Order: sequence, then C-alpha cells, then structure tokens
Amino acid sequence: MHAQAESVPEHRAHFASSLHVANGLGLYLLTLTGEAMLGAGVRWLLTYLGASALGLLFPLWPGAEQLAWFAALAPLLFSLAGLLLPGRAWIWRRRLGARAPSSEEATAIDDALALLRSVDPGLPQPSGCCVLDEPLPEAYVRGRTVILSRGLIGSDALPAALAHELSHVNSLDGRLTEALGRLALWDDPLAPPHPERGEEDRFEPREERGGVLLGCARWVLRAAGGTLAQQLLSPLWAAHWRTREYAADAYAASLGQAEDLARHLREQVLPFDVPQRRLPWDTAQHPPTAHRIERLLASSE
Repeated sequence: MHAQAESVPEHRAHFASSLHVANGLGLYLLTLTGEAMLGAGVRWLLTYLGASALGLLFPLWPGAEQLAWFAALAPLLFSLAGLLLPGRAWIWRRRLGARAPSSEEATAIDDALALLRSVDPGLPQPSGCCVLDEPLPEAYVRGRTVILSRGLIGSDALPAALAHELSHVNSLDGRLTEALGRLALWDDPLAPPHPERGEEDRFEPREERGGVLLGCARWVLRAAGGTLAQQLLSPLWAAHWRTREYAADAYAASLGQAEDLARHLREQVLPFDVPQRRLPWDTAQHPPTAHRIERLLASSE
C-alpha cells in the first residue's frame, strides 16, 4: 500500500508534464500557422513588389519571386530550427552583449550546481552559462543557455535561482522561448518614441502627421515583423508561462531551495511587482510574486 501511494503523485506529475508539453507545442504550432498566413504573406508581397521595382532598373538574381519566397519562409524555418536545435551560449553572448564567466564566477556557478547535485545526482548540465554585467540579481533561459547577471552570481540566492532556471532548461520552455524569439523580427518600427521613466517632461507633445497612411504602414510592418500572431495569442501564452513559472518553483523546491527562493523573491522581486488586471485578455507572463512565495513556503513545511 505504501509503494502504491507513492506512485500516484509521480503519475500525476508525469501527466501534468505531458500536458504542459502538449499545450506548449500546440500554442507554438498555432502561432507558427498564424505567422505563415499573416507575417509570411505580407513579407512575400512586400519583397516581391520591392524586388520587381528594382528589377526594372537592373537585373536581379535570383528573381523577385524567389526572393519573396525566401523572405516569407526563412523566419519560419529559422524558428523551427530553434525549437529542434536551440541556440548555444556563444550565440547569446553576442546577441545580448553578455560574456563568458570569469574563473571566480565559474567557480561560484559550479559550486551552486554541485549543491543541487547533492540532492539530485542526475541533474543535467546546461549547455552553457552567460554573464550579463547587471548589478541586479536576474536570471533567465534562452534555448539551453542559462543567463545570469553579475549581481546574482555574487549573492546567496544563486543556487535557488539556478534551480528554478534549470527547470526551464530541462523542459520545453527554453526551446519555445528560443523558437518564439527567432520568429519575431521586429515589433513596431514606426511607433513614436516613448520617454523613459522619469524623463516624461523632456518630451514635448507633437502633432501626429500621416494619419491613416501612417497607421496602415505601421500595421503592415507589424504584420511583416513576425510578432502579430504572438500578440493575438498573448493571453493564451501568458496563461501557459504563468503555469510554467509555478512548475519551475516547484522543481526548485524539490531540490531543497524553497525557502531560499522564497527569500530571494521577497527581497528582490516582490518590491517591483505592479498591479495585474485579472481580465480574460490578461497578458502577464509571471504570476503574482506573493502567490509564488506562498506556494514555496507551503511546500517547505
């Protein structure tokens, strides 16, 4: 009876994990299909018209139609490649302006991984770690790469935060993040500039010109940029990512990091939480930090 009682939570955990994988893949395929109809179609048309106009001035090789198909399909194939073969550490070092860990930082990371492996000897090794020269303690995952800030590496919360991020590395989360990032070429290049926080008074209101033409151009470019389908599906993606954050917290708790992660969230994340509107189109990708802390502390009792 005791063995049977222990097998039930494991079965439920496996079912929940499979459900999250199916949900993530389903949302990604829906997003990819939307971009194939919206973004790829607009890119094909814009590239074909532009290449045809240039072809009137001088011959092009390949032709306008071939260039149009390349512009339409290349981002979709690049995104699929990111899902199957996620980026490595050297790619993200160049994309984010990050760097390889110093010898002292590498030692701190290895010590944190060793602490986690003392609980779970089968803990997989991430494909690489990058360091961002940011003073605030931050961490996130792209593909199979863990990106840590300099402020986090120097703090006591490193093992707890690393345990949380390893959950994203060892699941479909990192691959989905990589694939969605590759799908998005640009967002809204014609949008008016927005002042930074604290600099609003330096920006004088100006009269908008262009009217309908500018608005249409913005929507065409937004559609071609590969982000429109993600924005239309953002409430579904947000619900998925909130669930995955809770799952990553639970994984960190299973490695004995519940209290340390809760302390890190209370001291470094909770003060920066803002009100979240609970509406059907809610797009907040992280659950309220107070709820995360409450779950973590309940799991450690």
